[in-house]
Amino acid sequence: MNIAKITTLFFSPTGTSKKIVQAIAKGAGQSCQIEHIDLTLPKHSKPKVFAGNELTIIAVPVYAGRVAQLAKERLQQFSGSNSPAIIVVTYGNREFEDALIELKDLAEAQSFSVVAASAFIGEHSFSSAKTPIAQGRPDDNDLKIAKEFGQKTMQQLLASATPADLKVPGDTPYKEGMKNLPFTPTVDTDECTQCEECISVCPSGAISLTDQIQINAELCIFCCACIKNCPVECISLKNTPMQEKAGALHLNCQQRKEPQLFY
Repeated sequence: MNIAKITTLFFSPTGTSKKIVQAIAKGAGQSCQIEHIDLTLPKHSKPKVFAGNELTIIAVPVYAGRVAQLAKERLQQFSGSNSPAIIVVTYGNREFEDALIELKDLAEAQSFSVVAASAFIGEHSFSSAKTPIAQGRPDDNDLKIAKEFGQKTMQQLLASATPADLKVPGDTPYKEGMKNLPFTPTVDTDECTQCEECISVCPSGAISLTDQIQINAELCIFCCACIKNCPVECISLKNTPMQEKAGALHLNCQQRKEPQLFY
């Protein structure tokens, strides 16, 4: 199969999926044009139909063992025209559960032909200095594996006219996913400088500024991009049930997990 172009298609509120997908593309596309399409923010790229000789690398984070719902909705705007795709999920060192098979089903429903899949570890969105969870992941070794995965997948794709049916772990029907929560991250209004950085990085448009920063619980997906990007660290999980959850993840998910690759 001849591949003329590689396109990454990713949803990455805290940047971990973006790092992995770009490393895979770097490994796969040593002699190809590479385009990056970021679906994270509300004003993302327009829908596109991919050409048959274009390899798409699709990457999303795992939320409670499922594909993040907002990522799913944005991916449904793209069509593969039976072109090949690599699918990638990133998770915070707990489990990816049904997310990978869900992403495969989604990609195939959008007319992509899934030729390889992977599950990589990224620093958990609830991770902090007090409760680190997969802190610093993906690290250099993860990115090395990602690059080699892209290179090997491309070699196999170029050598085969018809990719074999790919099997990935997970169950159907999928487990119950993350629901909208009746609370949001906490904003310390005394410390907030109203710089609006949190507004600029929010993937769901849940944050606004009137007299003070407000987070709409109906729109918030608890990706924690606002927490990770606040320059004065005035947004946190304090006084929310997620603070206890972060503590439990810190205690129970300390053993390092490694990327899983499927060809």
